[in-house]
Amino acid sequence: MNLELSVTEQCNLRCDYCYYRDSHAARKAVMSEEIMEKAVSLAFQRTVELNHSFLNITFFGGEPLLRMYLVRATVAFAKKQAKLRKKDLPKGFKLCFTVNTNGTLLTDDIISYLKKEKFSVALSLDGPRNKQDLSRKTIDGQGSFKYIAPYIPALVEMNAAVLMVITPRHVKGFSDAVKWVFKQGFTSVGTSPDFGGKWTSEDFDALTLEYEKLARFWYTSKLQDRKFYLSTIQDKISMALLDRRQKDYTCFISSDAIVVATNGNVFPCSRFISSKKNAPYVMGNVLDEQSGVYKRMLPKTISDFIRKDKKECNGCAIRYRCLAHECGCTSFYTTGRLQGVSGEVCAHERILCAICDEYALKLSNKIQVENLL
Repeated sequence: MNLELSVTEQCNLRCDYCYYRDSHAARKAVMSEEIMEKAVSLAFQRTVELNHSFLNITFFGGEPLLRMYLVRATVAFAKKQAKLRKKDLPKGFKLCFTVNTNGTLLTDDIISYLKKEKFSVALSLDGPRNKQDLSRKTIDGQGSFKYIAPYIPALVEMNAAVLMVITPRHVKGFSDAVKWVFKQGFTSVGTSPDFGGKWTSEDFDALTLEYEKLARFWYTSKLQDRKFYLSTIQDKISMALLDRRQKDYTCFISSDAIVVATNGNVFPCSRFISSKKNAPYVMGNVLDEQSGVYKRMLPKTISDFIRKDKKECNGCAIRYRCLAHECGCTSFYTTGRLQGVSGEVCAHERILCAICDEYALKLSNKIQVENLL
C-alpha cells in the first residue's frame, strides 16, 4: 500500500517546467494535522483490508521540507498506528517513508533525521550546475545548485534516486548530465521530458542523438556488470524483453494507492493533486466517510482508463509501452484529460522505443535477460 501526502503547495523554487504551476498557482495551501491523521488512518485501514505487507508513506509538495514539522508528526503518528494495529497487520509488515525533495533546504539535522527514520529520498536534480540552474531557480531567480551540492555525498550515501527533467533548453549534452549524476555515485536515475508543447523537429533530432548515447552507455555499463538503474532506457527494454505492459509496470493509477491533497481530497495519482475547488478526477475526501474513498469505487473515467485502450492508439505496435497510451498523469498534464493523447508525447515514445528495441535485440543475443534487468 502506498500513501502519498501533499503536505504543502508552497515551494521555495520556481522551476519553469513545474507541472503544478497552474494547479498550485497560489502556492499557499498546507495540510493540517487532522487531514494527515485521517489519511494515515485510512491507509492503515486499506493495508489491513488488502493484507498488504507494507505501507509506504511519501511526502510530496510543493517542497515538503518546508513542512518538516508535519513530516516528523506524520512519522510519529504512523509508527504509533503500526503498534496499535500490530495484531491486524500481516506478519513481517514494514512501515516505510519516502520524501520527494528539491534538496535545497537540506541541513545536517534533516539529513540525520532522514537517516534515522530510514527514509528513501527522491531528489530533483538536472545535473551539474550549468544544467540545474537553467530551469530550477529560487523565487528571486537565483540558481539552486549551490544549495544542493554540499549534500550530494550524504544523498549518495542514502542511495537517493535522482529525477531529471529534459527540456529543449537542456537537451544538448543531456546524456553527459546523466553520466555526471552517475559519476557522483548515484545509482538510480529517472529522466522525464517536459511535454510543454514546445518541442520542434530539430529538438527531437537532438533528443534522439542524446537517447542513442544514453542507450549505448547503459548497454555497455550493464555488460560490464555495473550496478545502476536508468529508468528511461531500462524500463522500455524490460517491457520489450519481458513482455510487460507499462500500465501494470509503472502506472500509479492502476495500483492500490491513496494520494491526498492538502485539503484532504483524494486523487488517482500525484500529478492530479490540487486543492482548487472542482479539481478534476477527485475520488473523495478523507474527512468524508461517505465519499468514494471509503466506498472503494473508482469514477468511471478512471476505471475506463485502466480497462480500455484509447481509440486513437488502435493498431499501434508500441501502445502498451507508450506514455501517451499507458500513463494517466502524462495524458492529464499534456491534454487535460485521462483519455487524451498528445502528439508530442507520441513522437517522443516512438523515438525512445525504436532506440530501446535496438538494444533489447542486442541483449537477447548476449546474456540472460533476467540477470541483467
